[in-house]
Amino acid sequence: MSGPGVVWLTGLSGAGKSTVAELLDARLRADGIVPVRLDGDEMRAMLPFRPGYTRADRLRLARFYARLAAGFAARGHLVICATISLFHEVHAWNRAHVPGYFEVWLRVPVPELRTRAGRAALYRGADEVVGAGIEPELPRWPDLVIDNRPPVTAEQAAELVHTAWRRRIGREAA
Repeated sequence: MSGPGVVWLTGLSGAGKSTVAELLDARLRADGIVPVRLDGDEMRAMLPFRPGYTRADRLRLARFYARLAAGFAARGHLVICATISLFHEVHAWNRAHVPGYFEVWLRVPVPELRTRAGRAALYRGADEVVGAGIEPELPRWPDLVIDNRPPVTAEQAAELVHTAWRRRIGREAA
């Protein structure tokens, strides 16, 4: 049994959000649940305008993603939303407005991200994304934190999310 809600997968660029979301989607479908999967990169590409990468642009998109996910959940869907959206304001809004909100932080240290294919030029400094000059607001109260780096595989991360989410809905249904 499942109900509407949002599994919000967040983390820095390259943390594995899209991969874990896809694997989680497959696990849920195997359970007979057909989630709505929203991916930040895919949604950005579908927009009829080219959003920028300033803090204001990113916050605007994060607010949009939160409201879109909440809208699907309000119509009875389980939503998997894979997005950077590292803003305390957005996480707080989700907690206050989205029944069944389940926040997952895929935590990967920047040195690890630098070693991942295609990401070496993206990171500089501590946790800053090149070109944006934005310091991420890492989750304060995630429901689940996964150190998504070896020895943990994407499949294991998806299973951790699946298991924790199932436990959560089991408690809520009781």
